[in-house]
Amino acid sequence: MFYKKLDIDDFKQVQDKIVPYVVNFVNKSLSEFERKHSEKTAFSFVSDEDLKKFKEDIPELFDCIRRELDSEVFLMSFVYIDSEDSMPIHTDGNADVSRRIRLHWPILNETSAETIYYKKNKSEITSENRLFTSGVSGNLFNPEDVDEVDRYILDVPTLNNVKEIHGIEVLNENLPRILLTMRLSNEEEVYQKYF
Repeated sequence: MFYKKLDIDDFKQVQDKIVPYVVNFVNKSLSEFERKHSEKTAFSFVSDEDLKKFKEDIPELFDCIRRELDSEVFLMSFVYIDSEDSMPIHTDGNADVSRRIRLHWPILNETSAETIYYKKNKSEITSENRLFTSGVSGNLFNPEDVDEVDRYILDVPTLNNVKEIHGIEVLNENLPRILLTMRLSNEEEVYQKYF
């Protein structure tokens, strides 16, 4: 399995609280990012200090994650997409398999894109490791070397296996798209339970 959508009872109530807060935070963060870069797509880590403030200001989000996954969030980032260009086919980060899942949480214009999962279509293919402006790395794959196997729209909180080959296809111009992506304190236990 590549992903698991979560059925969270109080999702709507949590969204009502966190969406304006996160959009405001992202807009402030982006003004600084845009001064340094010209990209219309941003992946930005939330500092430890800002994560602590998030936890104080919107405890409903973190309480919900504790209840649902018995987990703490120890690292959070936001993804901002304001371009109709699709994101390349890739796997996230380094080869550390113990860090294979993320909790993705939709914030704004979630139906503007789909996450697509792929499998290699031949045994010997190569990927290119790339370090992005944000400081994150990923292994990029040639589209001819993979076949689509699944896709979904991030319309509810979803656990994603980021070590599986995936990409993002922008479906319409309802942009920007914003989501939170979070690392969990008990990733392996969550992986064993849901995958």
